[in-house]
Amino acid sequence: MRYSRKHKGGRGPELAAEVTAFGELLAVYPFQPGTPGTPPEAVADWARALDAYEAAGRALRRDGREDVLRHLDDGMHAMGCLESRLTGGPLPMRLPLCFFDPRHGPSTAEVSWTPPDGTPRRVPVCAADEVRLREGSLPIASGHPARRPATPTPSLALRDRADWNKLAVPGIIAAFLGYALALFAVGDAGWAVVYLAAGHVPASFALLSGIALFSSASALWALIRRGHLTEAAFDRSEKTSSEHKHVHVVTDVSGRRYEHVRKVSGPTVKPLPHRRVWYVPGREDGGKVLGPWAVLGLPVAVLVAMPVFTLSAAATLYLVPGRLFIALLP
Repeated sequence: MRYSRKHKGGRGPELAAEVTAFGELLAVYPFQPGTPGTPPEAVADWARALDAYEAAGRALRRDGREDVLRHLDDGMHAMGCLESRLTGGPLPMRLPLCFFDPRHGPSTAEVSWTPPDGTPRRVPVCAADEVRLREGSLPIASGHPARRPATPTPSLALRDRADWNKLAVPGIIAAFLGYALALFAVGDAGWAVVYLAAGHVPASFALLSGIALFSSASALWALIRRGHLTEAAFDRSEKTSSEHKHVHVVTDVSGRRYEHVRKVSGPTVKPLPHRRVWYVPGREDGGKVLGPWAVLGLPVAVLVAMPVFTLSAAATLYLVPGRLFIALLP
């Protein structure tokens, strides 16, 4: 089966048709990830193709045409890799799409290009853009114009000049003190003192437990939907002044490496040549590797963080703005 990497340079309807055609290809393709003896790499290719189809659909809905083409290209490459693994053939060569416009198709060369007010870099380009850049012309339908004369920098609006990171802490402190003054003003001096002394405690617990809950729940959901067991190969040992580590690595078909780090009791512990780990392919920014006990540890983390977040959030809401509302009631 051949997978073409050339895309039409049309508008929304053509892109929608390509996304639909790719989805139909996935629907009829005879591959069952749960079949005994299926190589883990094939399962990863299948998951990458499904993720690319979902990402292309999201990009199509927000009219991100270049993103649609790149996701479709990644999905087609994943299907080509899957076909090669199932038939025993060589993996297809991956050529990136043209840097200046993915509608130009796969790149044929790398050339030096300098963005406005930037430094020269090597970028993959199609054959037509390669010729135009070597002749000093602009790329075809380029979204990245070549070097242009410098223009005066326009004055920035206040929202663009302000350093909001530096203003965040003073703003939080001002809001904290302002709320305490509001409680004093309405006659609830006792709770104002309590709020000044310990009002940050439940809010801090709510923030930290909320972050932990969201992180654990997101990782668990990704593990349930896309994760699968695979083997990580031993890569190296690391030693610091206080601990020793063994690093195992999972490499995907695109060559990206994902590390699994395990602490050991000392340098005499021999590393295993392979470790069973959970590999979770990413949607757009790569995947992640989780330890073999993540399938138990993540649910426990969710169950622990949920009541802590619920209670601390309720206490925070009771203080802010609950006490002020109670004080204002007749």
